[in-house]
Amino acid sequence: MKVGDLVKWVQPGLPVQGEHSGIIVDGPREGFQGVEKCSSYAVAWFTHKKTMWHTDYNLEMVSESSN
Repeated sequence: MKVGDLVKWVQPGLPVQGEHSGIIVDGPREGFQGVEKCSSYAVAWFTHKKTMWHTDYNLEMVSESSN
């Protein structure tokens, strides 16, 4: 994933209520989720009208940016 990609929120093992999509505006930022390495991205969410950082574990690419 990279800046400009359209993503949606996923939570493996749990159903997500409604469609939550946004655009990656920053990242990747390397880190850990527990003991496993992961990457985080800042996502500008359309519905919530705010930008938040999330691990790649909870993001699914919908459309790749052409940049």
